[in-house]
Amino acid sequence: MSTSPDGANSAPASAEEHGLPWVVSWTVIGSLIPGLGLVAAGRRRAGAAVLSVTVVVLAALLVWLLTGDVLRRGLSFALDPQRLLLFAIAVVVTGVLWALLILLTNAQLLRRSGLGRGQKAVSWVVVAVLVVGVGVPAYLATDYSLVQRDLVKTVFDEDESSDKDAADARPDTEAVDPWAGTKRINVLLIGSDAGRNREGVRPDTLIVASIQPSTGNTVLFSLPRNLERVPFKKGTPGAAAWPDGFYCANDACLLNAVWTWALDAEGYAGSKNPGLKATEDAVTGILGLEIDTYAMLNLKGFEEFIDAVGGLTLDVHERLPIGGDSEHPWETIGYIEAGMNQKMDGWHSLWFARSRWSTSDYDRMRRQRCVIAAVTEQADPVTLASNFPAIASALKDNMSTGIPRSQLQAWVELATRVQKAKVTSLAFTDDVIASRSNPDYDLIRRQVRKAIQNSVNPPATATATATSTPTPSATVTPEGKPKRKKDKKKDEPDPAGAQDVSQVC
Repeated sequence: MSTSPDGANSAPASAEEHGLPWVVSWTVIGSLIPGLGLVAAGRRRAGAAVLSVTVVVLAALLVWLLTGDVLRRGLSFALDPQRLLLFAIAVVVTGVLWALLILLTNAQLLRRSGLGRGQKAVSWVVVAVLVVGVGVPAYLATDYSLVQRDLVKTVFDEDESSDKDAADARPDTEAVDPWAGTKRINVLLIGSDAGRNREGVRPDTLIVASIQPSTGNTVLFSLPRNLERVPFKKGTPGAAAWPDGFYCANDACLLNAVWTWALDAEGYAGSKNPGLKATEDAVTGILGLEIDTYAMLNLKGFEEFIDAVGGLTLDVHERLPIGGDSEHPWETIGYIEAGMNQKMDGWHSLWFARSRWSTSDYDRMRRQRCVIAAVTEQADPVTLASNFPAIASALKDNMSTGIPRSQLQAWVELATRVQKAKVTSLAFTDDVIASRSNPDYDLIRRQVRKAIQNSVNPPATATATATSTPTPSATVTPEGKPKRKKDKKKDEPDPAGAQDVSQVC
């Protein structure tokens, strides 16, 4: 110990006093790499312990990222309510400990400094900024995980009881490959008009996604809402009530009216969801495909979802009315004008997909597929992340599905396969079926089988096109007479064949 000229004991020579830049620099470094700041402040054992934990955690995270399928793991994590809750708790604890470590590091660094009161205040301002920098991401991560947990618990039913038959395809959740041995999975996608100011459910959009689990190859079958004489699956209450197909003289018995009819039908009284069950039976009767589960989004949810993802850019090939109908055109409240690359909010995107009285129902089906393609292609990851709470809210309040939570991990596996596979589409428009009032359902089922076969074993050439000398093809009219189709130009896609969605937009 040395003595100062006035007789007071001075600090040891080794106890060097540092300035503000040193304190601020090591506080920042210690917040980015926990533990280093404590080492610099002379708390070597404590700093080394914290640094060791940091290195172990970062190494484990790096191994997790470099081994296995990150996308599959991420989806599995995001669909597990228990993991999401544990993650939220872990983030809160980590955030609190990190903030306390920043405070402790700065306090220890100040002990080895010779800062005045003003300079210390500056260092604490830096600490406050760093704590906020840790706290805000921790809050967002916790909030997002809890929002996602609430979404999963709301949309996916914990109860596996349903109207499904025991023989329906279901994943073996205990197997390494939950879909091993499952040849095909058929999911009914429903766009419902059960939005605001509407009573009941009338499916506005019906699409069946038929998936080959082993490869993920998928065919989308789009059905017109106004099909008549719809046959039901054999042996069902619908088939017993309508042996000659769902038909009324006043044109009220359309495909999208099956749901409402079934609500009061005695044969479906014991079903958990009569309208859904009857609609699935009708779709099976049309396509010859057993429906394994469904996903339904109503119009209100569609509008809110598009707004949440930042809108869509769409090509409008002809002027489309908003509201009204062919019998009450004066009720039209506006128009979507023709034009390419138009940016639309949720409300206009909804009417782009729904507008039909000035065009055919088949054109509306085409526009719906274009909207699906636009959502897939244009969804911005940054926008999705920043607006996730709004997106989750739109889905939670307006979406339902038959997939139970206990099967979610298996469906994650299937989704990753589909994401990497080939997806084709076949819409049953007037180019494919001759008449909506009396469709040839045998022809429809043959086209379904052909599209699935081409999806399982793609032909050697690309989508069928006409030869240089077009050969006219024929379909069958309601009167049974051949109906000549227009000659197709060379390289024009065959509408009766499954094709990429981009070909119709």
